[in-house]
Amino acid sequence: MATLPQPVFINRSRSFNKMEDLDAFQVKVIATHEVAQDTLAVVLEKPAGFDYEAGQFVSVTIPGFTPTDEDDGERMLSLASAPHEPHLLLAMRMRDSAFKRHIAQLRPGDALTISPAMGDFVLPQDWQRPLVMVAGGIGITPFLGMLRHLGQRAAVAPLPRPVTLLYGNRNPASAAFREELQALRQTLPGCRVVHVFSEVPADAGAGAGGDDGSVFSGLITPELIRQVLPDCRDCHFFVVGPDVMVATLQDHLDACEVPPEQVTLEFFAGY
Repeated sequence: MATLPQPVFINRSRSFNKMEDLDAFQVKVIATHEVAQDTLAVVLEKPAGFDYEAGQFVSVTIPGFTPTDEDDGERMLSLASAPHEPHLLLAMRMRDSAFKRHIAQLRPGDALTISPAMGDFVLPQDWQRPLVMVAGGIGITPFLGMLRHLGQRAAVAPLPRPVTLLYGNRNPASAAFREELQALRQTLPGCRVVHVFSEVPADAGAGAGGDDGSVFSGLITPELIRQVLPDCRDCHFFVVGPDVMVATLQDHLDACEVPPEQVTLEFFAGY
């Protein structure tokens, strides 16, 4: 029996046993700032010899952190910065855990330990199809790094294919980096940003963050995908977020008859 095409699954489970198994980098915090409701960005120095591709992630630990049964003090976080930028950028939803409480108290000059960059959730080398990025919540972070990278490339050559970001959140206040994403309409020709807010009325319009039909209320559904992307069956979809969200989107793309080989999925687990 022939093997049927399948989506590309990328699960960011640990590919190593301990941080000590890698040539880890100790880096200093440059700044922290809120980028959405209950969402903190951390700007880090970029150590010498640290190379990565847009979309990759690092494992982050806190020097001197005492692990417990509830919290081992380690998180895998996407780099929201682009490789050409002088600093590294992480962002995370703030939850009531020992790790996140420590992160919330970071000040310039404090130290974190990061692994080398890991992961295969990166831009395709040769674009044959329009690219669609689908993010839920803090799943925006790898896409922000990709879009910043594409913005730098666009200064030299136009995008080889159109790019659409489909970004789901509860409301505008919970949409991380919303102002920067809106500015992409001017700075990155060929890129469209579409917000979907589950708690925003359908008639919210421009007040929700867009004035060009780029804001929808409700959830990301097959009907909405087809409305936003009438040519969705010809697109390559990259989807990232919590397990339930990613699994649901896979079902939606099946319903839209997007061929499985044109779907790349990454699961955020335990972030």
